[in-house]
Parts: sequence; C-alpha cells; structure tokens
Amino acid sequence: MPVPASSLSQRGQFRALYNGLKSQKALDRVPVILCEGDSWFSTPLYMNMLDWIVSPAPQDNERGVPLLGQGGLFFRAEHSGDQAIPQKEHPSRSMFTKDNVDDLVGWFGRFNFDAVLLSAGGNDFVDTWLQKTMAGQKNLSPQQAFDVIVATGRFDDLRNAYALFLDTFHAAKPNVPILAHTYDYPRLIGSDAKLGLGNLGAAALLKKSIGPWIGPYIEPVIPGGVPAWRAFVKLLIDGFAERVLEPLKASARYGGMFDYVDLRGQLTRDDQWNDEMHPNEAGFHLLATVFRAALSAKLPPAKR
Repeated sequence: MPVPASSLSQRGQFRALYNGLKSQKALDRVPVILCEGDSWFSTPLYMNMLDWIVSPAPQDNERGVPLLGQGGLFFRAEHSGDQAIPQKEHPSRSMFTKDNVDDLVGWFGRFNFDAVLLSAGGNDFVDTWLQKTMAGQKNLSPQQAFDVIVATGRFDDLRNAYALFLDTFHAAKPNVPILAHTYDYPRLIGSDAKLGLGNLGAAALLKKSIGPWIGPYIEPVIPGGVPAWRAFVKLLIDGFAERVLEPLKASARYGGMFDYVDLRGQLTRDDQWNDEMHPNEAGFHLLATVFRAALSAKLPPAKR
C-alpha cells in the first residue's frame, strides 16, 4: 500500500511521523528527504516546484510521469528570499552559514535520510546586491555587464558557500546524494509578482518582496530593452551552472554524490512565468517533472 507523501517543517511533527513509519516497518520503501532552499521551493503564492514534487497532480500518473513510488517524507527547511552566501546585514536569511549548516546537519544525522534537495543561489545576484554592483555603470553590452559581475568574485563566493554545505553534509553521511538545480532563463524582466485572489492572503505577508529584483537595476545600464536584459540574465544563469554547480559536481571530494538538475531552456513562453524570477504554477509543474525524475533515479531502488 503506497504511503501518501508528507512534507513537514516542524521538527516534532517530522520526528513523530518518521517514528510512526519506522514502527510500521515502512521506512524500507518510503523515501525520506531533507530540503533546503529559496522561493523555488517555498513560495506560498501557488504550487512551487517542491510542492509539485511532494504532491504530484493526479493526471501525472496517467501521463506516465515518474513519481516517487511509495510516497515520501520530506523535511522542509526552505524560506523565500534566502540567499546562499552569508550576509552580514541579514544573517538569519543566509542558508549556508556555519551555524545554519551545523544545525541542519545535526538534524540530518538523527534520521536515515535518502537524499538532500537544494535550491539556492538565485537571490545572491539580484535586488540590493545587483543595485550596488551596477551603480554608476552605463552603456554596457550584456557580456560587459556580466563581466562586471564576474569581477566582483560573486561566483567564487557562491561556490565556496555551497562547498561549506556539501563538505559538512558529505562528511556526516557520504553515501547520501545531494541534488541541486539550475534556474531557467527568465523572460519577464522588469515584471513584479502577479497577485491574484487565490493568493492574496499570503501576498499580504510578502508585499515587500514581490519585485522586480532585476529590471530596475539593469535598465539604466544595458541598452536594448528586454532582449538585451534577457541576454544578460541568461549569462548569469549559465554562469551559475558553469562556475558553481558544474565544478562542484566534478569535484572528486564528493565521490559523485553531488549532482544538479539542468532546468535551462524548459520554459520558453511568457505565459509560463509569473514574474521576472519565478515560473507560474504551470511552469513549476513542468520543471517538477524533470526534477522528480532525477531525484527518483538517486533513490534506493526499493524507494523509487
């Protein structure tokens, strides 16, 4: 009998459900997964990518989309707006600080997790950081603007932040796979979040974080309008994959246990996006099918 997927952010609830599955001798077939990340895993405005992985739509099964075979137990530690790189101004909004990583790995060590999912890095290149970085710049091509980003060392800082997390978790349990993802190429540069009646309650809590986080800071710097701005952001997305995720995946120190899902080029239509950084619910659903298949392949055969 399949076990319905459950996602919990409260540690006491997670422990109780884990122990319940253990007493029922169900842990040999139920995947147990720890999740840390940003709004691609946590936005409450509609079903995000992780929501779709935890709770696939009924039609997914009919379409033959690979699901987690016996349900799953997800411990969710993600928060919208969190950055990967430690921030002096807002340390509590930084994922890969020593205190936060040590706290999570302590929890990780108490249970038999089968995988760790990460969604991190997108927020580190936008908003006030991008504003400060581009201040005073004028008439740059997308490539020249990207070169300004590279010169700051931001990609190196992000790779080092990821490495702190990976080193700590891999040392604790070297055989547990850790799976991250790229972001897809945004299209609605300069657009803020679309808030409808269905998400108005949650939106009230996030009214200071509905964007735009990119457009206002590159519009005065990169001439050429949306096509040029998309080209610049594409370089950022590619840079994240090529300068952060790929070197870490290739590193022998993780024994092949760190990997990432390449989501670039999946969402090619404006109507698959909600704003300049986030797909809409349908967009996240499409990305989740790609991510879920990669996750399933990382799990023990009995738990796929």
